[in-house]
Amino acid sequence: MATKAGVGFSENPKSQEAGIEAARAAMSEAGIKDCHLAIIYSTSRHDPKELRDGVRSVIGKDSRLIGGYAIGAFTRDRLGYDGYQVGVAVLSSDSMTIDMFMEKELRDNELRVGIALGNQVKSKTYDGTPNIILMYDSVKDKHLEKMVFNLNLATPLIEGMGQSLGTWPPTAGVGMLGDWQCNPTYQWFDDSIEQQSAMALVLHGGVRMDTIIMHGCKPSSGYHTITKAEHNTVLEIDGKRAVDAVAELLGDAFTSWEEYSFFVTLGVNRGDRFGEFNEEDYANRLVCGVDKDRGGLIMFEPDLKVGTEVQFMRRSIDFKYMGERVPDLMERVGERNPFFALYIDCAGRASAYSGTEGEEAEEIQKAIGSRMPLLGMYSGVEIARVGDEMQALDWTGVLCIFSE
Repeated sequence: MATKAGVGFSENPKSQEAGIEAARAAMSEAGIKDCHLAIIYSTSRHDPKELRDGVRSVIGKDSRLIGGYAIGAFTRDRLGYDGYQVGVAVLSSDSMTIDMFMEKELRDNELRVGIALGNQVKSKTYDGTPNIILMYDSVKDKHLEKMVFNLNLATPLIEGMGQSLGTWPPTAGVGMLGDWQCNPTYQWFDDSIEQQSAMALVLHGGVRMDTIIMHGCKPSSGYHTITKAEHNTVLEIDGKRAVDAVAELLGDAFTSWEEYSFFVTLGVNRGDRFGEFNEEDYANRLVCGVDKDRGGLIMFEPDLKVGTEVQFMRRSIDFKYMGERVPDLMERVGERNPFFALYIDCAGRASAYSGTEGEEAEEIQKAIGSRMPLLGMYSGVEIARVGDEMQALDWTGVLCIFSE
C-alpha cells in the first residue's frame, strides 16, 4: 500500500472541537479510517489536553502522536496565525516505520539533552536511511515584571546531537513558539503533554525526506569581522561597537537602535567566500534585541563568535522566487512518489510582522498545494543543513518533501 497522507485545519476556539475538526478533515483528505501517525501544531490559545483528546478521539488510541505549539499554521488552502489555528497531518503506511524519541529538562541543558537525544536515535536499527524531524521547546522562561524572555538555544542542542550521531542523516527541525509574547509552550508526545522537551520524529523504510532552504535574503555588504562577542551578544564589528557598525552601514534605513530588533540580519557564508551567491550556503542570524549599555546586538543564537566573518543581509519582499525554488526540490525527488510536504516557516516572515503586502506562505501553497498534502507551521527557529553542517536559522523557511 502506498503511503497515504492528509492535512486538516481548524480555527474553532473550543479546543476539543478544534482537534476533532482538524483531525477529521485530515483523515478525510487521506481517505483512511486508521492512521499510524498524527502531527499537530497549534497556537498557545488552545488547551493542550483538550486539543489532544479531540484529535485522539478521531485517530484512535494506537496512532503515534507528536507536535507542539506554533504561532500559526496553514495547509493547501487555509492560513492563519495569532488566533486559534490548529493544523493536523495524518499518515498511514505499511512500508514506512515510525520511531519517536524524547529528552526532557531542556532548560539550561541544551548540550546534554542533544547528546542524550542523539544517543537514543543512534541506538536503533533502521530500515534504510532514517529521516529526522527535530522539535524542541524554544521558550526557557519569561520575566513578566521586566518583559524579558529567554530562549532555549538550538546551537548547543544541535552540537550535542551531532556528537552522538557522528554523521547527520536527512534532518530538519523547529524551535516551537506558541505566540510572540513567548508564553509557555507545550509539546505532545503520544499521550503525554510535555514542556522543556526536545523530540525526534524518525521516519524510515521506503520514505525519503528532501529539503530546501528559502531565505529571501541576499548580501548587501562585503565581509565584516566580529571582534568582540559574549554568549549571544555581538559587541563589536570591525573594532567598532556593533550598533555603531550597523548605523554606519545601514543608518539611512533606521531612525533609532530600537528598530534593529527583528530587522537587522547578519549572514554567515558556509560556502565559497567569493563564489556565486547560493542561499543554501548561508546561515542567517536575526537581531532580537539591543544591549543599550554596551552597544551590542543580541542574537537568537550564540554562534557568532570573535573572528566570525558576517555580511549584512537585505530581505526580499518579492516572494515569487519561492515558486521558482520548488522545482529545484522536486528535481531532487525525481521519479519517486511525493506524498506529503512540511513547511517550517519563521513567524517573522508573516505579513503582520514583516510588513509585506502578501503572505509568503501563499507562494508555497500555490507551488505545493496541487501536488500533495501540505502542513505548514510558523516557528521561532528553523533548522536545516547549510553546507556540510546542521545549522539553526532565522528568518528562514525550510520546505521538506517526503516521498517513496
